[in-house]
Amino acid sequence: MNYFSESIKSGLNEYYKILNQSLDTLTENELIWKPNLHSNNIIFLVWHMALVEDNLVNKVLLKNEKFWIVNNYYEKYPCLKNQTGFGFSQQQLDEFPKMEIQWLIKYYDFVRDSTNNLLEKITEYDLSLNYIFGVNTVTGYFVLGRLITELNQHLGQISYLRGMMRGLNK
Repeated sequence: MNYFSESIKSGLNEYYKILNQSLDTLTENELIWKPNLHSNNIIFLVWHMALVEDNLVNKVLLKNEKFWIVNNYYEKYPCLKNQTGFGFSQQQLDEFPKMEIQWLIKYYDFVRDSTNNLLEKITEYDLSLNYIFGVNTVTGYFVLGRLITELNQHLGQISYLRGMMRGLNK
């Protein structure tokens, strides 16, 4: 058993469970609510999180195209085909589409299955290799660390937004 992979998988699965619980009873209006004009809404954050994981696992570590592209998820929102949610302008945030959360979670479930499959097979040697991340060369350890950091940061944002709308534990 690869205890490193198991611990990463355990953390990612716990995060994903909390994400789904956080989204479970939110209304469409709550999913698109922003505390101010310059903030992201929950739909944007979930979309960004799914694409971050898709990109880091499938494109960077597995050196394949993202599922977002390969499985044509982008076709519903062609303006987002080559986007990941990094560095959006105010206009792009204002024009971000109202995605259906169940559709988005189905895509994310597919991405998550890919991540879990990778973690079943990845070795310490694989993680020590160099990978291209944007314009940088990084190790697989860095990529998994970045994945955990990104996802947990944005899960915190979703939890905060939910708390602003509903208060504690609602």
